[in-house]
Order: sequence, then C-alpha cells, then structure tokens
Amino acid sequence: MSVRIMTRVWDIRLPDSEKLVLLALADCANDEGLCWPSMATLATKCSKSDRTVQASIKALVAAGHLSREEVPGRGCRYIVHPTPEAVSPPKRLRPEKSSPPKGATPTPEAASDKPSRTITSPVASPPPRTRASKVRPFRLPDDWKPERFADGTVAREVIDRRGRDWARAAMEAFRNWAKNARDKDGIGRKTDWQAAWANWVIEQDKRDGRHGGSQRVAGTDGRGGSASGMGPTVDAASRFLARRGIGEHHEPHPRG
Repeated sequence: MSVRIMTRVWDIRLPDSEKLVLLALADCANDEGLCWPSMATLATKCSKSDRTVQASIKALVAAGHLSREEVPGRGCRYIVHPTPEAVSPPKRLRPEKSSPPKGATPTPEAASDKPSRTITSPVASPPPRTRASKVRPFRLPDDWKPERFADGTVAREVIDRRGRDWARAAMEAFRNWAKNARDKDGIGRKTDWQAAWANWVIEQDKRDGRHGGSQRVAGTDGRGGSASGMGPTVDAASRFLARRGIGEHHEPHPRG
C-alpha cells in the first residue's frame, strides 16, 4: 500500500465508482504505483461487479490516471499515477520476461482473474492416548515388610488395642498363609499386599472376638481360656515359635 499515491487519489475529483477503483489500486500498489491485483480482488475491495470495475478502469486509463498492460501468463499490470488534470497516457511498458521490475514488491494476491482461496491451517489433532500400565498380581516377596497403618484407620486401631504380641503373631500367621496359599483363582497373589495385610488384621480381630478369648487372662475361667490372655491367635503363634525354639526377643515386631 502506498500512502503517498492514495493521498493524491483523494485530491482529485472523480465519479464514485472510478475513485473507489483507483483507491483500491493504490491500496495494492507500491511507492512507484505498480501493482497487479486480480479482477476478483478489485471487485471485492470496491463491492462492485466485475463489469463495473472494468468500465471504471477503462475510464481511468482514458483520463490519464492509470496505465494498464496485459502480461501473458500473469494477468494485468497497472501503474497508478493520479493527476489533477487529464494527460496523455504514458508510453507502453516493456514487460520483463523472467522477473518483475526491480524495486517492485509483490502483492499478496495472485496475478490472475481467479478469486483467491484462503488456506486455513488444520486443527491440531489431540495426542494419542496411552494405556496406563496394569499391575499384575504377584506372590508375597520374602523380604516384604509391612508399612505402619495410618492413624484413624481400623487396622491402626486394632494394632494399638491388641498390642505388640498380638500383632507379631498375626504377622506370622499372615506370612505363613501367603507362603502356602494356592495360586488357584488368584488367592495366593495380590496386587497390594499392604491392603491385604490390613484386611487380615481386621478379620483376625473379628475371628478372635467370635472365639471369645481376646481379653481373657490365663486361669480365670477354668474352661480352656486363652493361655496368654491375648486370644487364640497369640497362643497359636507362641506354640509355633516354641516348637522352632525362637524367643520373643528374636522376632522382629511388624510395622502395623
């Protein structure tokens, strides 16, 4: 766009259609007045039909405000030179065969009468979804150690209430069960052994309560009460450890 040429166009008196077409050409021209917009571009800029634009161009050329030259294979080339008074048309330009004139800046429109097409960038496709890796059930590792149950959980309340000896015996029973459990139906395999240990603690506490020996002290009822006073789970674990010749001070306390 050449502001200098557009200013000169505003200073001359012309019919509405001709002045609008000349302004549209000046909007496409460089500082030398050279441009080559398509007929569709001019018609769109002026909101006029192709026939009206062509008639206005013919009148502007005759009035000396515009020079028009057809270039084979490149459409029409224009030179805008508005003058206050009509003058004779300038000499015909000699088109260059291989390249446009020096100093000319290309216009954004294609040099043809075909309407330009707007190319829109494709919408970016969302990234492919990745499948989260699924943990497969596995046997209890030999070096597995339980984590301390969080405060406020049922398992934590059971451990605090039953005491260390009960928790140690429950862990021993849990490990023996996990070691000897069959793989049939996935019984002996878990994806979260910490959660399995918590469930074991809760269920073992319920079983001891059903047997009625969870809080009995030895020799108080005379009817086969708990020998340790801590319930049948601790009694069974104590007998098992005694057979193996392991004392309490040798057995690590589970981190329930």
